[in-house]
Amino acid sequence: MITIDLSGPFVTYSILVALGILGWVWGFRYFVSLGLMTTLAYLIAVQGGNFVVGLINRTYSNLPRLAAFLTGGSTADVAPLGPIIPENLEAPLLLRVLVFVALVAVGIGYSFPWEGKPLGGWGGKRPLRILGALTGLYTAVLLTSAVAIFWREFAPTANVPDMLATALNSLPTWAGIIPSTITAFVITLLIVTVIRFNRVWAVDGGGGGGGGGPKK
Repeated sequence: MITIDLSGPFVTYSILVALGILGWVWGFRYFVSLGLMTTLAYLIAVQGGNFVVGLINRTYSNLPRLAAFLTGGSTADVAPLGPIIPENLEAPLLLRVLVFVALVAVGIGYSFPWEGKPLGGWGGKRPLRILGALTGLYTAVLLTSAVAIFWREFAPTANVPDMLATALNSLPTWAGIIPSTITAFVITLLIVTVIRFNRVWAVDGGGGGGGGGPKK
């Protein structure tokens, strides 16, 4: 009988391996969109803390003053509205999670101009596959870090099955390497763009077989 210890690195390694393989199969051009949107989601919703929450609350609170300004009234005589997002533990955190999920979903579902078709199969176009695998590993690091950080904030008030809690508790936050990892990813993109500037917007034909179809 095989016993899987969910409190160890099994879940983390599984995510890393799965996205690394997916990046190899799909290729860099197709997978980089997910890496870009995951980076944006991480910076806004995870590292940015409650920046989004504060921005929405400030914008909503100042709507009456904006209306008074546009209609020629006195903004000093208009009282601001209360925050639309309550300043408690659950609501701001839930908004951050939803923003993160929405941005990652855009990276998965939206077809960016540079993508073309996934490479498919296992052979051919090795440079694109290596970069794709590295982008898959990078994306997996950001995703596991985001889930781990969100879970640590949710945990005091969450009620989930013990097995799920054990798996979530096993995920690392990667706090010490995330800034360097994001910087390395951005530098790689800049280098690839400079080297292949004339083909950034060109679409390569898909090679091999067995991959998923293009995004709709």
